[in-house]
Amino acid sequence: MEGFSIKSFIFDKKVIFAQALLILSAMTLFDYGIRLLFIALLIYILVLLSFIDYKYKAVPDYLLLSVIFVAPFVSENMPHFFQNGFMFAGGFVILNFIVTFYIQNIKSRMMKNESLKNQIALGEGDIPIITMIGGILGIKYALLAIIIASCIALVHSVYNKIKKEEETPFIPYLVIGFLVVFFMLDYIKLEWILE
Repeated sequence: MEGFSIKSFIFDKKVIFAQALLILSAMTLFDYGIRLLFIALLIYILVLLSFIDYKYKAVPDYLLLSVIFVAPFVSENMPHFFQNGFMFAGGFVILNFIVTFYIQNIKSRMMKNESLKNQIALGEGDIPIITMIGGILGIKYALLAIIIASCIALVHSVYNKIKKEEETPFIPYLVIGFLVVFFMLDYIKLEWILE
């Protein structure tokens, strides 16, 4: 990440505004206590990751690790966090392998495009975020968050195609999908959809 400086993001007015707005929203939705502190810290880190990924299409590993260390304390049930998070992430690792295989071996030959032979479906930074989403929301609600994220990212991807840009950063959209579902968890009923 050439030219990257964490300080330029920590003190960026847009980043601070987004963090403050989301943390204040969390303060209105969740009970005050130690869990709220971890929610605020997680939101702070996720917003930072989103802005960095959007600009550089890569994120520092230490911020991804901090998500993995903070997220279990946001979950209401830590053993379920690890069970759901690892199961959800494992599914996405396999899906990433299959889609990447298709892109590199089948699509690249069909389109006669050599640049596709090095393209991957998901970046390695997406998997820890997906783990966090699955761990905190559980499998059903995590799938909803991924669908929301994918729909928004698809719009951005079409826009990128028009602008002739190659990559679409996915972490910002994963964070948006997660926060929408996390904040609306008490109002979303999936039972009738998934049964």
